[in-house]
Amino acid sequence: MLDLLIKGGDVVDGTGRPRFTADIGVADGRIVGVGDLSGPARRTIDATGMLVTPGWVDIHTHYDGQATWDMLLDPSFSSGVTTAILGNCGVGFAPVARGDEGRLIDLMDGVEEIPGGALHAGLEWNWSTFPEYLDVLDSKPRSFDVGCYLPHGPLRLFVLGDKVGSGRKADADEIERMAGLVDEAMRAGAFGVSSSRTSVHRTVHGDMTPDFEADREELVALARAVAQRRGVMEFAPAGVVGEDPHGIRSEMAMFDDIVTETGVDVHMLLLQPNLDPDYWQEQLAWATRINAAGRSRVFGQVSGRSIGALLSFYGTHPFMERPTFREVKASLPRDQWLTTLADPQMKTRILTETDREGTFGAFLNQHWGSCFDLGETADYEPDDSVNVVGLAAAAGTTPQSFVYDMMLQTSRHPRLLLAINNYVGGALEKLKPMIEHPATVLGASDAGAHVMTICDGSMNSFMLTHWARDRSRGPGIPLEQVVRMMSHDTARSIGIIDRGTLEPGMRADLNVIDFDNLALGKPTIVDDLPQGASRLLQDVRGYRLTMVNGTITRENDKATGDLPGRLLRHRAPIAEVEMQV
Repeated sequence: MLDLLIKGGDVVDGTGRPRFTADIGVADGRIVGVGDLSGPARRTIDATGMLVTPGWVDIHTHYDGQATWDMLLDPSFSSGVTTAILGNCGVGFAPVARGDEGRLIDLMDGVEEIPGGALHAGLEWNWSTFPEYLDVLDSKPRSFDVGCYLPHGPLRLFVLGDKVGSGRKADADEIERMAGLVDEAMRAGAFGVSSSRTSVHRTVHGDMTPDFEADREELVALARAVAQRRGVMEFAPAGVVGEDPHGIRSEMAMFDDIVTETGVDVHMLLLQPNLDPDYWQEQLAWATRINAAGRSRVFGQVSGRSIGALLSFYGTHPFMERPTFREVKASLPRDQWLTTLADPQMKTRILTETDREGTFGAFLNQHWGSCFDLGETADYEPDDSVNVVGLAAAAGTTPQSFVYDMMLQTSRHPRLLLAINNYVGGALEKLKPMIEHPATVLGASDAGAHVMTICDGSMNSFMLTHWARDRSRGPGIPLEQVVRMMSHDTARSIGIIDRGTLEPGMRADLNVIDFDNLALGKPTIVDDLPQGASRLLQDVRGYRLTMVNGTITRENDKATGDLPGRLLRHRAPIAEVEMQV
């Protein structure tokens, strides 16, 4: 008796081979048959005309706090994600010494723009060590599985305490203690260690992250502990957003030493900044050389669309750090902001003010030529006809004035995109070779982070609608390749081997999708985080069903209420561990 029989779907099985029509049989949480199937089933679903795919494996999310209080985990849940990895970029909430909870919240708020008030209200802090944190995650049912990196920032703060930020390097005893905690975390099921190396990442107070000061010796020691259990070192490298082109080159030299000495696998964020759009080629040349040697695997984590900011007076915008706007924000409830900001004298005051050098507002004001109106349909590859420089000129005004007035009308549903990265030349054409490169993997959705700046947790659905179906400004990417990228490739890149393809014996994590009618709605601000804090969500329509471990979690774009997801613990092959220890 099958638990579920999916009949007659267009199967895109995650292996990359051409789609084919077949039935899928599911029993006891596993795929037990693919082909022309018959026989009894507790439920049969007619998938004629629908795509049947593996569930998506998102390896770069920041649900570290949200996963302890929110069992659905949107925006990923609505876009067919069935496994997500937390703890990226060196930020998270374990290990933690009593009294340092607020410092970890300030770190997450600053680096990943998750509101500190929501984190203070939502986190219970019923853990201290990293294994205890994993046990808390394991104790809660949720819509899909989550795994976790050990974040370097909390680890370093836990060991060095108030020495963090002093500029002092960790001594030999401290490095040995950190390496021991890494081994403990790996034994408990961590997927590896994540670390931030970029000066762009700061705490909410503007301080450097704890791991920014880590030197080569410290990173080698951590990497060695990770490599012994076939884990991954995940990095946000120096120079990642073009802030320091020379930094990327020194990073590659140091990473070269790390993989040579330890054999560890490495994931690194890979962007195409407008300010320096070509240095990513050096990163991938290095990755290609390391992969050819065969001892370590190196991947550049790339996004499928532009990374920037959706502009809103309620969230991120070019005037956010100007004194008059900050005064309005501090003195009035949010429901009065737009009325106050609409006053012509108030607008004039704000537009005539300047931004302090080095602030994010100053950074945003360097990119007016990369600001576009996405329109009502949220077109993430807009052309120059909707560039705000041209729109403002046609309206007889400046880009600043034009954007100000549009935000008065669209702040609840942001539609202005400031495309800071991955949009060289005003298109995605130069991003395409990065996406398709054999040394890259889709891994920059940042789901759960930058909650009032982006809504890229819908990235998997965008890959299907834009790259595999609708792209008109150049060649797309074949559907079979896109599906493989989001399932098999992401899973295998961090050592997950029991899901990611629709083959007998694999875990029954899958999607049934009305591909022709799959659609992304416009980003919308909702106030559903703890303490009523806000975030951007994006409605997705077209998922007939999503299944996790043989249980249907979402059907006809609505949650079923079933929560089969649990903690996914990384386990190295025993033979490999014994060989290396």
